[in-house]
Amino acid sequence: MTVQPLNGTWQYRIGQGKTTQMSVPFSRLAVGHSECERTFDLTAKSDKVFLNFDGITYYALVYLNGTLVGEMLPYSEYSFDVTHLVREKDNTLKVELEDIKPKFGPTEGWENFGGIIRDVSLVYKNESFIEDVFFKPQLCDDFKNALVTVEAVSSTPEKESYEIELFLEDDKVLSYCQDSSPKTVKLCDVKTWSPDRPILYKLVVKLLCDGKVTDTYSANVGFKELKCSRHRFVLNGKDIYLKGICKHEPVGDSGHCPTYDEIYSDLKMIKDMGCNFVRLVHYPHNKVTLDIADKIGLMVWEEPGLWWSDTSDEEVSRGSLEVLRRTILRDRNHASVGFWLCFNECRFTEKFLVDSALLCRKYDPTRLVSGANCMSDDDTLVYYNMCGFDFYTMHPYAPTFDRAAESARKLCDKPLLFTEWGGFYVYNNPHLLFDFMKNMYELYLNNDDDGALAGAFLWFFAELNDYNRGEPACTDGTLHEGVVDKYRKPTLIYDAFVKGMSLDENSVKKKHSFFILENDGALSFDNCTSLELTDGKVQEEGFYKYLDKVREIEKSSEEARKSIRRRSLVVGPVLESVDGLCNVPAVAEGKDSVAFAGCATGSTIVVTGLTTMDKAYPLGGEYGEKYGEITVFYTDDSTLVMPLCNGTEITTAFALNGSSRINPIAEKAARAAIFGYDKNFEQYVLNRLEIDIDNTKTVKQVEISSRQGKSILVYGVHLK
Repeated sequence: MTVQPLNGTWQYRIGQGKTTQMSVPFSRLAVGHSECERTFDLTAKSDKVFLNFDGITYYALVYLNGTLVGEMLPYSEYSFDVTHLVREKDNTLKVELEDIKPKFGPTEGWENFGGIIRDVSLVYKNESFIEDVFFKPQLCDDFKNALVTVEAVSSTPEKESYEIELFLEDDKVLSYCQDSSPKTVKLCDVKTWSPDRPILYKLVVKLLCDGKVTDTYSANVGFKELKCSRHRFVLNGKDIYLKGICKHEPVGDSGHCPTYDEIYSDLKMIKDMGCNFVRLVHYPHNKVTLDIADKIGLMVWEEPGLWWSDTSDEEVSRGSLEVLRRTILRDRNHASVGFWLCFNECRFTEKFLVDSALLCRKYDPTRLVSGANCMSDDDTLVYYNMCGFDFYTMHPYAPTFDRAAESARKLCDKPLLFTEWGGFYVYNNPHLLFDFMKNMYELYLNNDDDGALAGAFLWFFAELNDYNRGEPACTDGTLHEGVVDKYRKPTLIYDAFVKGMSLDENSVKKKHSFFILENDGALSFDNCTSLELTDGKVQEEGFYKYLDKVREIEKSSEEARKSIRRRSLVVGPVLESVDGLCNVPAVAEGKDSVAFAGCATGSTIVVTGLTTMDKAYPLGGEYGEKYGEITVFYTDDSTLVMPLCNGTEITTAFALNGSSRINPIAEKAARAAIFGYDKNFEQYVLNRLEIDIDNTKTVKQVEISSRQGKSILVYGVHLK
């Protein structure tokens, strides 16, 4: 096979205007109808001559020596057999382009560019040549080995036989022959491909006719298995959280003609930010993109070029399915391809959903299939299951995380991907962006039917031109929502996104850092004897049940419904490693009292806590109202009983109310500390009550009880 490039200088005119020169490939603002023409001579002799186009926008008719060769849809590879049309010399090739009128191709949502956007060439072939190769690996034996099947099709199937070789670096690791019926051969000690270890093999397929090699196909391939497992994706047998970003093709104002170096630089930047996946929106990108992704270890998905398109229009539906088919055939041997997406945010018909899913499975049964979606959760459940998509998607654009959390709760019987999120809500707001990323990763860690997430893709990588959209997304014709601008300079959210990409289980679970704002030595228990909480484990379980009950009350109360600033109870009033105190408070509630035991003498009992998450001073309740009592039991069976009243010994546990700090002061109980885990939302009060007792008696137990409908938190009891 010999290739003759036809790039370079062509004659070009817009409409019926004056002819100028144009360098092909090119990508320029849409002009409507334009024509590109050049002449060429054949530079080789062969049985067959093919005219190849790697991509145009958005519709084209191709003529050779005055004869119509065929039509082309956008972004796709076409190969026309022109054997009987070419002459040895003085051939005239003409391409008529339409970049505004076609119903499928020109799309709102980004600036449109017309042109012959990718390479053009002549390919000289023998009569017997390879038409298609499909590499179909299947990992087995706990991912140590693989079953290799190579499906090959030639122009002369009645004569065909193949020699198939597989190389790892320079070592030939597999070699076998087959005829038109594919063989399945086992390969041992396989090195798998993943974003962390993008190991590639070289596949070489030779077509033999009468014992002679008439054509050779070679490609980089990899061994990868990406599957669904309930809420998650599993790559090569291990759970993986898909961390990604959406990337358009243009760089600056170049349209669809980025250079190799520009494509490499973009993908390397995305990889270095911490992504393991990139969504190539919303149309097939240059095939070089896939080559680079294979090598550097970035999974990709591809889609056919739809955005708010009406698939009930036959021209749109037919065109997008054909582009999707051609893209699958072009790229299905790439290790980096993770999914095929059938659409993006479309007005679709049920027929289109079914047809697109069937098409993907027909031409590549080895990969997962879905679509990028902004329907309601309920519609998503219906339509995605109707057409058999492998996983759910959602675009939960919103200023808070509530919408995303609701989708994660409802779409829970298969993996859920946020195929877009963020947008102008997080642009110029790095703190909100990072909080969203923490919340999303926490959903991944949850991994249950109460809310789970398999991955998320930020909208988007690099800003681009987009008109007639307006603020807040666009200003002056630029869609300002990227982590870099259109010239790849980082924006305000770049560092926050990189930080979010590095989140792990430890950093998310420890969502807030414990702090003590006010102490003044009141949490020191030197020269004190600590009494031990009885039934500590039972008490800890009781506190978390109590906390859940308080959360529900806070959520459903009339006051909470009216309040703009709702109280957050993510962690609750839990201490962290304070010597002498329980981390989790014991709760005296109704008939359930709290007891601290130990035989000791002293002149003073010190009780730490004495707060409540009920309505208490200064947030509610009657001042002086009895909430409970403390009972001291001596070894001589005598007792000392002291009431615990609202405002005198007991206060609210909360140090925040609405948008303000408050200062709960008990008349007889001193402030021990203000503590919490999130200064914005959770600050709590700790009180310290000292009670004089008879130092001639031995204390065996101190019990704190509450009245019915009241509760009291206690962290420790000491004697001094």
